[in-house]
This record gives sequence, structure tokens and C-alpha cells, in this order.
Amino acid sequence: MKILGVDSSAKTASVSIIEGGKVLSMLYSNTGFTHSQTLMPMIKSALDITAYKPSDIDAFAVSVGPGSFTGIRIGIAAIKGMAQPLSKPCIAVSTLEAAAYPLREHDCTAVSVMDARREQVYEAMFDCSENKLLRLSNDSANSIDELYEKIKNIKKPIYLIGDGADICFAFLNERISDIKTAPEQIKYQRADSVALLALEKYKNGEFVLAESLNPLYLRSSQAEQSLKKNINNTQKEE
Repeated sequence: MKILGVDSSAKTASVSIIEGGKVLSMLYSNTGFTHSQTLMPMIKSALDITAYKPSDIDAFAVSVGPGSFTGIRIGIAAIKGMAQPLSKPCIAVSTLEAAAYPLREHDCTAVSVMDARREQVYEAMFDCSENKLLRLSNDSANSIDELYEKIKNIKKPIYLIGDGADICFAFLNERISDIKTAPEQIKYQRADSVALLALEKYKNGEFVLAESLNPLYLRSSQAEQSLKKNINNTQKEE
């Protein structure tokens, strides 16, 4: 089974194609260019490298959040644009779960963290052992102090992974003895993990048609919060 996976949930962007659990191509960009500039050329390159056309792909996968509101929308739009005309299935993957996936071979607790701004992180915990990833908590947005309360009594070694790993480590390393950041080469979410997780989800029947593929937002955007605040202030004045 051929799956094309995309991640554009943060500053980096990546595209991967797998077949039968084997990674055939993996393109990664951390150039600072916007995802609207880089993502579609990367998808074309991933297809060209494998000599596949979109119609050759059996399913399309994307990290649906949490993460950058704009980045997530771009990734989902790209996947929908390919899958919908072909009536191909789509698989939604949690960004935090994809980030933790490379640690499945370690005997540890993976704590996926992404910088959510406003003194918060998006976070989720996973037990890693015997090449398996077991979710321990739902994706959520919390302060680092709240995260500390959740993980302070964990017995296994803790690995922080994701683009918020360094930020959290700076606050937590003196409070928790057995805590580390994941190695640099696997620290950030990548599309090959999205595609490999999507294969597992597809086998479990966890897929939808393109029109039902939706983002996972854990909170409203800054623009939406500002609009709501302005509406509330207007109503108070009236």
C-alpha cells in the first residue's frame, strides 16, 4: 500500500511516500519560506523521485494538529486537493503522536511538546517500548508548570520531543532528574512518521474521504479570540 504523508504543522515542512511500511522518499525543509511556497513543490519532488503519479497513491495522510493554524490549513488543503478528485481515502494524524513516533524503540515515556505561544505548550504523553507507541494522555494545551505536575512522578526515563522540547527542558531539567531531549535528528515532527502512523490507522479503519478531513485545533486562533473579545466589548457597551 502506497501512502503519501505531509507535515506542515510548524516551522518545518516535510513530505514522504511509503509503500508497505518502507519509506521510499522523504523531503524535509527548514528554510524559513512559507509552506504555501514550499509544500507543493516538495510533493511534486516526492512523487517524481518515486516515479509515481497522485493516482498511484492509495491513501493520503496529513498531520491535522495541534500546531500552526496556517500551516495545518495548508497541509490539509494540499491533501484534499489530491485526494478528492481521485476519491482516495485520507488519514488524519495527530502532530504530537507523529512527533513521538521515532521514540517507539526506546524504553521511555515520550512527552511530545510544541510551542503554543502565550506561555503554553501543546503536549501529549506516550509510553514507548518494544517498538510500540501507547498513548497515555490526550492532546492538550497547558503551561509548562501544568506539564510538570503531569509528569513529575513518572518512573521511566522521560524524553521531550517536538519543537517545544528545548523550551520545556530549560524549565524542567532541574526539577526532574531523568529527563532529556530527543536527539536532534529526530526531535522535530516529520512526514515519514505521519505516513507510517497512517498505515497503522488505515489498517484499523481510521480513514475518511477528503470532505470529512478536518483540523484539530485545541484552542481558537488569535484572530478569533480578538473578534470574540471585540464582540463582547460591543455587547457590554450596548
